[in-house]
Amino acid sequence: MPVPQFNNLVDELASYGVEAVALGGGEPTLHPALPDLLRVVREHGLRAGLTTNARDPRLVVQLADQGLLESFGVSAGKGEWLRMVSHPRAIVNLLLLRSSVNETIRRAATAMGSGARCLLLLGYKGGRPEFRPSTAEISDAYTMLNMLGRQFHVTIAADDYTRRRLDLTNSCGEGFLRVRIDGAREPCCFEDCEFRCNRTVG
Repeated sequence: MPVPQFNNLVDELASYGVEAVALGGGEPTLHPALPDLLRVVREHGLRAGLTTNARDPRLVVQLADQGLLESFGVSAGKGEWLRMVSHPRAIVNLLLLRSSVNETIRRAATAMGSGARCLLLLGYKGGRPEFRPSTAEISDAYTMLNMLGRQFHVTIAADDYTRRRLDLTNSCGEGFLRVRIDGAREPCCFEDCEFRCNRTVG
């Protein structure tokens, strides 16, 4: 998306009362004008974040240190993720797939051992049902992560989808708007999510 188009989009989002913009995948560090996009967000008075597969840790850390990122999510197990987890603005994203509770906990322990201060559990919600973890697996992973978090003074969180699967909330995506690169708006994160919201988006 060209910077002027992005600027118009952020201008419109700000007029709706949006408070934060998070850039996600694909991989935002592949955008040649990523610093300019983040400056646009900040110039509108909004918080900026992104999620990365850690292909370019140096760039993400530099953007955070320049104050262009309020926070950044780094996907555990991808790229050079361990180079980023100790940054004070880092959130380690732990994607839980079916039959991967032990691997998820191992990655969490590795992240904590490398100085991570915040972990976010994400249950897979894509279009491949064979990858979707059971509610019992989500519960086990969340329980074990919280035990580790208390022991090592690390913040443990879960996305709305995971919290809904655990009956910790009755809704998800409140105040959330996904804007695809083509400008189309979605009220939900993934088309195949079983909790897909069908509300109309302006």
